[in-house]
Amino acid sequence: MATTRGHVLLVEDEPRLLRSFSRQLGDAGFEVTAAAGGPEAMRLLEAGRFDAVLSDLVMPEVDGLSLLKRARELGPDLPVILMSDRTHRRSASRVKAEGAIDFLVKPIDRQTLERAVAQAIRRRRGRVTFRNRRGEDLRVASYKATEVKNAFGRVLDTALRRGAIVITKHDDPKAVLLSWDEFEALTSAPSRQLTTLTGEFDALLARMQTARARTAMQSAFEATPSELGRAALAAARKRG
Repeated sequence: MATTRGHVLLVEDEPRLLRSFSRQLGDAGFEVTAAAGGPEAMRLLEAGRFDAVLSDLVMPEVDGLSLLKRARELGPDLPVILMSDRTHRRSASRVKAEGAIDFLVKPIDRQTLERAVAQAIRRRRGRVTFRNRRGEDLRVASYKATEVKNAFGRVLDTALRRGAIVITKHDDPKAVLLSWDEFEALTSAPSRQLTTLTGEFDALLARMQTARARTAMQSAFEATPSELGRAALAAARKRG
């Protein structure tokens, strides 16, 4: 099967727009599963796996906000884009507060549609997963450097320059901000140590397999107590 740019659940109760959006996204390289309304979208969302959801906001029975809330329950990191006409433009702030990653105002041109879906999927795939000290998998939110710099550029610049900074609250350390190089070094350190230990063990085992080592081991097993005592005394004197 050919590689796609991602699997999109498209939800639109207006047949003409459903066909149009589906064709445009398909032509742009996305795999599209189309739903003609909220109830069908709910069933598909709960049964399948998607990289993004693109849904109309205003629909009968199950609207876009209800679908958004269900998507948050099923997968907090699943990006949901809602869309509507200009009469609902004021809903943009509300749907983003509810967790939508974007809000598109109809009519939507091909470039805007493709860019919004591509950015949503790219942002999701760019997130990093690692295990915390309890062994639990955690997904770390990912932000562009320019976005972070707009909020705390000086802090980020310091972390990038020095490798790590400590964030405190009432003078007590609460968190650490690491550069990516330091993060990679920290997370890969155990595997490097294990590789080193494995190499040392293999080298020791190889030395034990030589003819001289086997002869010495055999002699030690066959030695009398007095011979072992003399050997131990000689070794102690040699070490001083």
